Amino acid sequence: MNHQFRASRASPGNLLFPTVIEVNDRHVTRIKPSWITRVEESVSIRQVSSVTITRGMLWADVTIHSSGGTAPLLGSGHTNADAERLKDLIEEYQATLLQTGTADVRMLRACPRCAELVKVAARVCRFCQCELPIELTEEADASEEPGRDWSWR
Repeated sequence: MNHQFRASRASPGNLLFPTVIEVNDRHVTRIKPSWITRVEESVSIRQVSSVTITRGMLWADVTIHSSGGTAPLLGSGHTNADAERLKDLIEEYQATLLQTGTADVRMLRACPRCAELVKVAARVCRFCQCELPIELTEEADASEEPGRDWSWR
């Protein structure tokens, strides 16, 4: 899921083209549009080393530091609540990444025996080697299909 945090137009430097910071399970991207160009800088969620929030009375400045040797991503003019939510999202993705090896847990499920997270399509748990039940999907009833008025009787 892509989360967007747009700077306020009333803040300095964002009057015509506000800065946007996007956070998802793979990377953090800073987008700064202008009349002709659009500059996008991104840092992998694995390489984010820290997030600094400088709170003002109205606006907060967000600095996303990288451990990969690139310049930090700077965003100014965000609300204090948006800056806090952005920081929490990055920390949540990083914590999930450390626990499961992936930042997106939508494609994982818990093993019924050992409660470790495994892929939804897995048939055997990689931790306890127990067989996993197959999750059935909903299928349409034959009676609901149009043109099927016959029966086996």
